Amino acid sequence: MPERKAIRYLVVTAAMITLLLFATTLGSVFHHHASSTDTNCSICHLTHQPITPQVATCASVVAAVAMLAEAQEPEFVSSPVAPRFPARAPPSA
Repeated sequence: MPERKAIRYLVVTAAMITLLLFATTLGSVFHHHASSTDTNCSICHLTHQPITPQVATCASVVAAVAMLAEAQEPEFVSSPVAPRFPARAPPSA
């Protein structure tokens, strides 16, 4: 039984790779532009584009956007000690 599972995984993997290659080829065949002078198309010029590293052209600057008001003190103060109220008697019927 494990042998059949391994064969099934190989067949499914091969089918997925074939589908990917078929879809990629079909997408390249039907790829066209409205104007014939498109020189920046990444699909058309994929094979002969040089690999260039992305260089940051601007320096990051930290600027103050707005002044925030200081945080206010809460109106209640939490205490780890529970208040000591006297025990109540059960209600009379």
